[in-house]
Amino acid sequence: MRRTRFGMGTTVLAALLCAGCSVLGGGSASAPTPAQVAERTVQDTTIAREVEARMAAEPSIGAGKVRPMVRDGQVQLHGAVQGFGALQCSLANAGLVPGVTLVVDMLVLQPGPARVTCLAPRVFGQPRAE
Repeated sequence: MRRTRFGMGTTVLAALLCAGCSVLGGGSASAPTPAQVAERTVQDTTIAREVEARMAAEPSIGAGKVRPMVRDGQVQLHGAVQGFGALQCSLANAGLVPGVTLVVDMLVLQPGPARVTCLAPRVFGQPRAE
């Protein structure tokens, strides 16, 4: 039978790699509690609903054209928009929703106007100041 011998350098390297995993969070981080998961799910659902409502209220976008997917406050926008103006408006609206930490553009850009009137700077649910 043949035995493989590991040198001291290999042993030290293996120990450092294992230690590095715990330093970088590989196993030492505690999993979220069910209550924390439920709270985050409620927050993500609330964010998704407000993003959908903002998109539906925009004349350049409309209801159902952009679908948000939210996880841990990060919003991915899916769907298609007509023109660069609507694309910018979609991103602006999603970014203004409280609790959003990141907006990821997964939208398909179709031919359309480069500039549109976007209502995004408004506080949602408030009348627009003229």
